[in-house]
Amino acid sequence: MQLIHDGKTKTIYDLGEGKVRIIFKDDVTGTAGAIDPGGNEVVGKVEGKGLAALKQSRYFFQLLAGHQVPTHYIAIDLGERALTAHKATWLGLEFIVRFKAYGSFVRRYGRYIKEGADLGGLVEITLKDDERGDPLIVDQAIAALGILSLEQVQEAKALVRRAAETIRADLAAKGLDLLDIKFECGLVDGKLVIIDDVSTDNMRVTKDGRPVGPGEMLQYIEA
Repeated sequence: MQLIHDGKTKTIYDLGEGKVRIIFKDDVTGTAGAIDPGGNEVVGKVEGKGLAALKQSRYFFQLLAGHQVPTHYIAIDLGERALTAHKATWLGLEFIVRFKAYGSFVRRYGRYIKEGADLGGLVEITLKDDERGDPLIVDQAIAALGILSLEQVQEAKALVRRAAETIRADLAAKGLDLLDIKFECGLVDGKLVIIDDVSTDNMRVTKDGRPVGPGEMLQYIEA
């Protein structure tokens, strides 16, 4: 296997034949030392977090497949803490679907909106650039930089909304509230798909107003 990328929470290897292997770590991200799925820095380790994220990703990727939402998912190997996926062209963008105002949204706009206010599935796009704090980017700038065409940006927004609404409905049936969720998209054979992982690493979920972590999430999806 050839190493492609060693990131904060995952390591990615090229398997050849258009496939990659993603190894899940126990590192957790946050902001100012506090665990936060929207944070850009590693703030510590939680034993078993990588395996929990892998199991969650299997559940949510299979859920999305059942609703005809395209992803890069192929299979997982729990023993190796690894996800096998179709190799995708990386866009360097993150798509955040926000149902409620929390986290960085409130830090930016807290003068104008209250925490917890309804946002109706608003989609924000950021550059995946830790050094610059993952800056927000508008559709026209994405097109101007040659990352995606304006038509593809709209297609990507529709894709992540479908994925978010599917996951939100599934969690609501379990008594959980999805506040926001972050996706990455890539191109597989020229087609936009959901890539990376789908877990509490990149979503904010509550139960009766309190945060739901990876261990508790597993209890709900494995029940």
